[in-house]
Amino acid sequence: MNTHRRQRGMTLLEVMIALGILMVVMGALATILTDSIRFNASAGQRTQAVQILNYLGRQIVGGNANLMPASGNQLSWGYGQLGNAFSDLEQGGRYANPDNYRARITNKGQPASLAGSGVSLDQYEIEVCWKSGGKDVCVRTTTLSSPPPTGGTPPPLPGIN
Repeated sequence: MNTHRRQRGMTLLEVMIALGILMVVMGALATILTDSIRFNASAGQRTQAVQILNYLGRQIVGGNANLMPASGNQLSWGYGQLGNAFSDLEQGGRYANPDNYRARITNKGQPASLAGSGVSLDQYEIEVCWKSGGKDVCVRTTTLSSPPPTGGTPPPLPGIN
């Protein structure tokens, strides 16, 4: 008696179905990876913009007269200008390059809540922007400091300087 056991492999249809499932899974993973890379890029840009914003705010509160426009006026730096204007800003690779950002400081004058209080402070709005997806994305904040000096340096803020 000669009995042959027939060995069975996978049919072409089974291989095609398995490849189809694998392609769907790989496509989903590629989408997740792409979204993750995009999110990391956005987070890196936003982090660097906030670092620049904090740097400018500390300079204003510290009494840097070069960054304190007169009431109602503004100072601005376009793309490619921040690195030259502020050499002490960290110059780094991809996101840490200050030339990829623009900034604006606007003196809004004395806040209405301080009118008649005898306290002489101006409100400064700081905005830092970067390009993302072909459009400007910005972060903003406000800080209080002495009004810009008419001569010399402004007095330091009590408890801060």
